[in-house]
Amino acid sequence: MKICAKCVPFLFLPLLSGCPMGDRLDQRYKPAETTLVTLKNEQICFGILSAEDYQPVFISIAPRHTPHKERWYQQHPRLSVNNGEMCIPPGVYKFPGKGQFVASFTLESKEKAKTTEFNTRRFDTAFEIKEGRATVIKVDKNEF
Repeated sequence: MKICAKCVPFLFLPLLSGCPMGDRLDQRYKPAETTLVTLKNEQICFGILSAEDYQPVFISIAPRHTPHKERWYQQHPRLSVNNGEMCIPPGVYKFPGKGQFVASFTLESKEKAKTTEFNTRRFDTAFEIKEGRATVIKVDKNEF
């Protein structure tokens, strides 16, 4: 009887040490990244660090404080990441000369999909266009 009483704490040890599945979920739902924003020849460009073969699969853009249901979005947009940046030409989304905007987009890597299911990156960025320049601005918690 004494031997079993000494073993009981060890039976609960896996519960105290955490669940390996929980660690896996943390990788899958990483927090959104933010990025630099520039204005080049009437295009808004987002810098993508470690771009590798990531390409856009979803994008949402709207003036700041626009309700989610009213935002412009596209799945599998006709955009691409080239030389570490993704640019949005006026033919895809026409930005006015000034204002504050929020953009969310998801990039997917086909190469990483071959070896892992964690092959996407999400970006949430707020920026302002003013005097021919685009600059990143602080994001409110409820904007994304």
